[in-house]
Amino acid sequence: MRLQIFSLFVALCALSILDLSIIQAQPPAKPGARRDIPPPETVSVTTKDGVIIHGTYFGSSLGKKAIPVIMLPGWEHSQKDLTGLALAMQKEGLAVITVDLRGHGASKSIQGPGGQIVEINLDRIRSSDFDAFVTQDLEAVKSFLMQENNKGNLNIEMLTIIGCDFSATAALNFAAQDWSWPILPSIKQGQDVKGLILVSPPKTFKGFNANRALQTPILKNELSIMVIAGEGDRNSFSDAKRIFSTIDKIRQKNLSDAKDRTIFFAAKPNSLEGTDLLADPRSNCLKDILFFTKVHMAELQASDPWTDRTTPLQ
Repeated sequence: MRLQIFSLFVALCALSILDLSIIQAQPPAKPGARRDIPPPETVSVTTKDGVIIHGTYFGSSLGKKAIPVIMLPGWEHSQKDLTGLALAMQKEGLAVITVDLRGHGASKSIQGPGGQIVEINLDRIRSSDFDAFVTQDLEAVKSFLMQENNKGNLNIEMLTIIGCDFSATAALNFAAQDWSWPILPSIKQGQDVKGLILVSPPKTFKGFNANRALQTPILKNELSIMVIAGEGDRNSFSDAKRIFSTIDKIRQKNLSDAKDRTIFFAAKPNSLEGTDLLADPRSNCLKDILFFTKVHMAELQASDPWTDRTTPLQ
């Protein structure tokens, strides 16, 4: 009986040693290998003028190869309207953050000089106040994504912004601002926005427009842009087509090959516009977004590989 117990003990030890050798023999995970899709994360960033901007971050499983996308709902809409689309984009490997710009969704308060909380009323926002969406809100959101870049969770140098109606105008102006920073010998300050998807972009919205931005060299000649609009709304479609044509005419002069196209137009057979158009499954804007990011932008990624953008101040 003792001999049998001893034999069983020896066999179990041998099996444990064999299992350990098998585990040790497994090859280590390759750097940059696909990871599990992380759960959505509620985030908030505070702008320099004290507004708390709320968003939801849908992280990517692709790490340093992930293309980051800032997705902005339209006027009086909330980021929650875009949750379903953001989840679908996340499954395709994109790192998406949906954002409530000031006065929208959960981002409706500002901390005053004395610490008091003041509510933001959209009805009181004037055309001169719209610049804060660009210089304050989007700049703070980009700072969050920069931190994710430095953690190896995405490639900030492939930043893409999706905007609806007024936020499409904000996206155009932010892209122009991002490319206006002076080039320093040791620190890269901007030039990270590489793509824009403009959903029902208006010629002007409450006095807010992108006329000056559209005249900057980067928007006129290089930046990848897709315009999406519903054909059924005559005014909205006309504005979107006009913005597209303004850029396309200039680029056509220098286009030597159809494969080199960097501006695209997607017309949808309905009268929806802005957030409603983007979030509507029947409009299938997801197909256009995936073509723009996973096909067109992915081809450009080789010339903009991931780099650590940590600065001495950080």
